[in-house]
Amino acid sequence: MDTKTANVAAFMTAPRYECVWSRNVIDHAFKKAGIPLIVSGGVFYGQCMQRMFEDAIKHGVEIAITVDFDSCFTLEHIHRLLGVLTSNDKYDAVAAMQCKRGKQIPLFTMGGKTQVEYQGEPLEVTTAHFGLTAIKLDRLKDIPKPWFWCRPDANGCWTDDKIDDDIWFWNRFREAGRRVWVDLECRIGHMEEMIAIYDDQMQPQHIYPEQWRQQYLEKKEQIGRAHV
Repeated sequence: MDTKTANVAAFMTAPRYECVWSRNVIDHAFKKAGIPLIVSGGVFYGQCMQRMFEDAIKHGVEIAITVDFDSCFTLEHIHRLLGVLTSNDKYDAVAAMQCKRGKQIPLFTMGGKTQVEYQGEPLEVTTAHFGLTAIKLDRLKDIPKPWFWCRPDANGCWTDDKIDDDIWFWNRFREAGRRVWVDLECRIGHMEEMIAIYDDQMQPQHIYPEQWRQQYLEKKEQIGRAHV
């Protein structure tokens, strides 16, 4: 499969209201790449993604590039990802390197491994993300549906043991003998909010919303309850 001849399309779901800045970045990159971006506005992520994949396969799309509405990347990132995916038949799916929002950890897992030994080529992983990921769609034909599904834990609760739509997809992907990789050289951004606030020494601090909640909102609520 050659990137110059392959039929490529990009797919993302979007909420009713989204970050205009990151959306402009996304639209600009795909416009320069000459790749159509198909957007689904439904609220159920897994259902939207599966429908779009099914339609893409029917229309002869060979490579799907998945996108999250808060991802930030350039034309060069798109070209690199496609180049890696098509460079070797063993690459069924290749994801960009992306950091989790509010955390200093990457958005992939390696079956319990925590140490990344970089050898200068893509890293095979257990699960990845859909922030900017290229998938060969013919690799989905033997995978039972639903391709996306969320499942609660053994007690029917939505705890840390739940399985979200994206993780379900990667689990089914690997169970079918497919392999997913992360290109550590294709490092994209992840848009998120920061709160700027002066501390007690009148020095400006920039912190994540969750940090602000813990340091200011929850702390003040606890103090308020203690005085009732």
